[in-house]
Amino acid sequence: MSCLKFSLVAYFILSAGLVFSEDKVEKFTSNDCLMSKFDTTIERGELWGLMKRVLTIKKDVCQISVFNKKKFFETDYKIDICREPIHMKVTVRGSLDVHKRSGKCESKTQSEFCDFWSQLKSELEDQGLIFAQGEREKISSSHGKVFCTYLLLNKYLGEGVLFSKYTDTENIYLEKLKTSLKKIKMPKNETSPVLKEDTSPQAPQGRF
Repeated sequence: MSCLKFSLVAYFILSAGLVFSEDKVEKFTSNDCLMSKFDTTIERGELWGLMKRVLTIKKDVCQISVFNKKKFFETDYKIDICREPIHMKVTVRGSLDVHKRSGKCESKTQSEFCDFWSQLKSELEDQGLIFAQGEREKISSSHGKVFCTYLLLNKYLGEGVLFSKYTDTENIYLEKLKTSLKKIKMPKNETSPVLKEDTSPQAPQGRF
């Protein structure tokens, strides 16, 4: 009887350890995100299911395409995060326009670029990060694909960071780490820790 109990306990510990290890291995880094290729679609019904709200993301390393359908309006965004000047190509009602970043967007009414970036960011948050299935730390999940796209575009369009396949990848998590550290009160005579991306496997930290 004692041997049976010991075997069962060992089995459950081993199973839990395997699950934990899988989660740790799948957490994506900045470089994983940049070099990834994927596509995902998030759909949900509106007006009692009579209409569909659709968000489709296609990514091929630097090339990111985001298609958004909201009621009768369709918007298609195409962004190359490894190309300068910082810009995006936006197609609305069949009309293609190019919008270049001229500086930090203090408000969406500052320029057409800021207006479209605000719209795109809202769709990624409200339609993508909230309704996508899976865990955000796993790039194999729909949620992880949206989260990866969101982080990259926030750096490129929001902060003006240019990416490259041939140099060290920008830390796409850095700004979030800064925000988190601001909430921590440092003791007097102590300096803030240096921010570095943790590329070692970690367990998921929860949903967005």
